[in-house]
Amino acid sequence: MQVTPQDVILVLCQIALFLVLFVVLKRLWFGPVGTVLHEREHRSAGALAEAREIQAQAEELRAQHAKALEEARAEARREVQVLWRSAEAEQQRFIDEAQADAERTLSEAREHIASDVARARQELEVQVSQIARQAAQVVLGRAVG
Repeated sequence: MQVTPQDVILVLCQIALFLVLFVVLKRLWFGPVGTVLHEREHRSAGALAEAREIQAQAEELRAQHAKALEEARAEARREVQVLWRSAEAEQQRFIDEAQADAERTLSEAREHIASDVARARQELEVQVSQIARQAAQVVLGRAVG
């Protein structure tokens, strides 16, 4: 195949048209599109960095919340233990008071019984004495004095 001068001119014109089209497209299309893509990438990178920062803050808040919750639970356990000990002490105090009251009541009952027994003995002694006199009178047939 033979290359003619017209073929060379045609190829040179196509190369020139391609270069002109490339320069025009670079200014009108590739430049703005590249700028838009660069800005979009920059915004995406900023949004990702902000999202990572927010996630780190959320993790920190979650850790603080968990720590505060555990502290509240520990405080509640301590308060329950204090209340439990207080209730046990109050219960023991009631038991001690009841025992002391029972001992007082028992002591008073014993004293009352002892006084009743002493009084009954005195009355029985008087009655025995009277019965003995009456028996002696019956046996002797006369008054005993």
